[in-house]
Amino acid sequence: MDQRTILLRQMGANHNEPNWFVPVERALDGLTEEQAKEKSGDSNSIWEIVNHLIFWNERYLNRFKGTPATRKIDSNDETFLNENNEDWEGAKTQLFTVLTEWAAAVKEADDEIFERSAHEDRHDPWYSVLANINIHNAYHIGQIVEIRKTQGSWDPSKGVH
Repeated sequence: MDQRTILLRQMGANHNEPNWFVPVERALDGLTEEQAKEKSGDSNSIWEIVNHLIFWNERYLNRFKGTPATRKIDSNDETFLNENNEDWEGAKTQLFTVLTEWAAAVKEADDEIFERSAHEDRHDPWYSVLANINIHNAYHIGQIVEIRKTQGSWDPSKGVH
């Protein structure tokens, strides 16, 4: 199996294809705005996690497409903010859209891009960066499910008992 196929399968598992874990569409299904905003101590809310996923996926997707980031961030904490002032439904749509665009970009990309560096200051090939983005997304999806379990808003029939 080639790199592209593996990456696309990982992306699908993260986005909307149930597999070994719950994809983000299912993890967010039926979640109200109030539940998405709920915080416990210093932990991020689900909505903040969604903002963080939007930020990093959009940033790297734009880089993959050849559009450099225009905004410098001073701290990763900034990535959890609702920069686009989206309502909850808009934030979910924005996340699902960027994940769909990622899969399309990977599917349509020339093979050689996967070996090219994703960063200007070091050699970090795109296939490796994309695998790490997929791991990063899966990590945060797990957080979302765990927060929902703690809230009592998780339906175990959706997976992950």
